[in-house]
Amino acid sequence: MKKITFLKVASIFVLAITQLAKAQNTYNMVYNVFQANCVSCHNSTNLSGSLDLGASDSAVYADIVNINPVNATALGKANKLVAPGDPHRSFLLRKCINGLDADNGITTGEGTACPQNSTSLTDKEIELLRQWIYKGAPKTGNVVDTAIINKYYNGYGIDNTPASHPLPTDPGSFQVHIGKIFLDALSEAEYFLKYDLKLADSVDVNRIELFMPSHSHHFIIYKFEPGAANSFEDGIRIQNPITGAGSSSGNNTFVSAWQFSDDIVLPAGTAYLWETGAVLDLNHHFFNSNADSVVGTDIYINIYTQPKHTAPTRMYSDLITKTNIFILNNSSNVTFTQEDHDANETTMWNLWLLSSHTHKYGKDFDIYKRNPDGSKGDQVFEGFYNTDYTINQGYYDWEHPPVRIMDPMVEINPRNGLIQQATFNNNGPLPVTFGLTTKDEMMLYFVQYTHGNPIGTSINEQSNKIQFTVSPNPYNYNTQISYQLTEQAVVSVEVYDMLGKKILTLADKDTQSSGNYKYDFNGGTENTPAGLYFAKVTVNGVQFTKRMVQMK
Repeated sequence: MKKITFLKVASIFVLAITQLAKAQNTYNMVYNVFQANCVSCHNSTNLSGSLDLGASDSAVYADIVNINPVNATALGKANKLVAPGDPHRSFLLRKCINGLDADNGITTGEGTACPQNSTSLTDKEIELLRQWIYKGAPKTGNVVDTAIINKYYNGYGIDNTPASHPLPTDPGSFQVHIGKIFLDALSEAEYFLKYDLKLADSVDVNRIELFMPSHSHHFIIYKFEPGAANSFEDGIRIQNPITGAGSSSGNNTFVSAWQFSDDIVLPAGTAYLWETGAVLDLNHHFFNSNADSVVGTDIYINIYTQPKHTAPTRMYSDLITKTNIFILNNSSNVTFTQEDHDANETTMWNLWLLSSHTHKYGKDFDIYKRNPDGSKGDQVFEGFYNTDYTINQGYYDWEHPPVRIMDPMVEINPRNGLIQQATFNNNGPLPVTFGLTTKDEMMLYFVQYTHGNPIGTSINEQSNKIQFTVSPNPYNYNTQISYQLTEQAVVSVEVYDMLGKKILTLADKDTQSSGNYKYDFNGGTENTPAGLYFAKVTVNGVQFTKRMVQMK
């Protein structure tokens, strides 16, 4: 028998470990797909697209990840050959997607689909490439669960794409598509995905339309604080359900949240401001209650923009949480209350939107104005209403809670603030506390508002300084904007259309003495057809707005 020395055994062991590690390296599997399908066109003697996919794995990685394509059309779309975390800006994937993602194929000017000299990649191969990109396209590490991909495409997959998700057609609008993201049977996950808007200039956002699949628990848009996105990796980050690690909490601002598909259209004259270089953090919590199938889920977000500062008023958002809740499993109602106020605020809030959030033991959720002495004032949110807040249905639907849109907006002094009150009934096997999974509980609400008058100056006190009228109103072609000043002030007078676009400036930060002022507004032209308009008079920084209805 031939002897095998210890050194040889050790060498064999090291080789086996090396081969095993390489086999578990997701990029190595992606590289092998390129080797098997793409080298005939992309090699050292035939550099199609200036790309040699027959080189070593390290060389290929360096030549594709975060590298600009030579194709001018793809480059104009801000594509990279592989854009870590963003399959829809990864030209190499789009070239070989083969219809697996109808929104992500090549377009006119981007050449021919690949591979050209062999059959198309299989769905599993394409999915491997897409999921590797979603995980940040790392060079090392086993970051994609190929067993889930195989299970999904071998007949144990549920396609959870929303039934309808049309592309927006308004000027300045665009769609963000996330997916597919996979979840194995009887499990749930909450992920965050950094999304660079690649804005060349700041924009107003006046509408966000979300298409959410049935297996979703919630979807939230956060916006990173300036510069904070650089501290977070590209690609999907799975949140730790115990520690919360993976979220961008403390490094973001809340924009809006959805618990079902909905179209959030901000009121005329208002918008979110998204600054140059703004980066979103997209948060999706979803679950799979099927016992044997993998769910593949997609999210579609239609974002509508207009030039910066088109809207005269900025919309703000907050998500307000009560975390110290403990609910015994005794099938009895228990109610928690929290006062939410901010002694440092300097301006009034004009509430526009309120909605609540609990998990399955939630039975009611109410919100009240808070009086200066801490007692409850007027109720501003009743959890028993249906989703669009039109009917009191007599119960709280925790999966589809009401969304109250206030028209007119409700003025709140944030130094007094609001009071949230939620009732729970735990009929489950264990007590629960506040937590991040659907087995835990939550108590929170989100609010959207504009800033109003300075605190300490009531509307009546401001009205003593300006008597503001539009007459006649409604009108056919012409009306008159009039106001009276009781003291000298800096004044602007502007007219906006129903989309919040400024169409006329009548006074621009003019210093005006006390007295009466009148401005004619002549409608009925091509630029001012019949419809709804807004006259805005700003006096020493305080805004006053009136609707104008033009009949002809």
